[in-house]
Amino acid sequence: MANRIDVTLGRLRSLKQPALAPFVTIGFPDVEASRALAMEVLASGGDMLELGIPFSDPLAEGPTIQMTSYRALQNGVTLDTVLDVVTRLRASQPEAPLILMGYYNPFLQFGVERFVQRARDVGADGVIVPDLPLEESGESGESGGFNDTCEGYGVHLIPMLA
Repeated sequence: MANRIDVTLGRLRSLKQPALAPFVTIGFPDVEASRALAMEVLASGGDMLELGIPFSDPLAEGPTIQMTSYRALQNGVTLDTVLDVVTRLRASQPEAPLILMGYYNPFLQFGVERFVQRARDVGADGVIVPDLPLEESGESGESGGFNDTCEGYGVHLIPMLA
């Protein structure tokens, strides 16, 4: 099966339309409200959706996402919580690309391969890791990197480059 990101971008490119990819922090203001908001975003014209994984030190974020991440952590949101929400979103949104955005440390603690496999299994199409330098992602051709793991499971690693 083709990755839903590629399918959506291909369709939009053929229509000469830009992609709308809103961002929602899972767990803000609470888990159920963030899931409902994600559903509404997709129902209202979002082409794909970035789902923020709360982290204690989101250095690449501005004050709004820092605050939503802090509140989500106060609500007890974990990586497992986010993956459970993705499962529920995927059940009702089979075609929408879902992209996880989170920091490397929780993935490392979870187990990189376990995380990528589980992300794929619940229906995530891509992952953005803002604190993973390109030269450490496996992009330069060395095997065993985060990128290689993602490729092996059909999940796109979407780099953030400054």
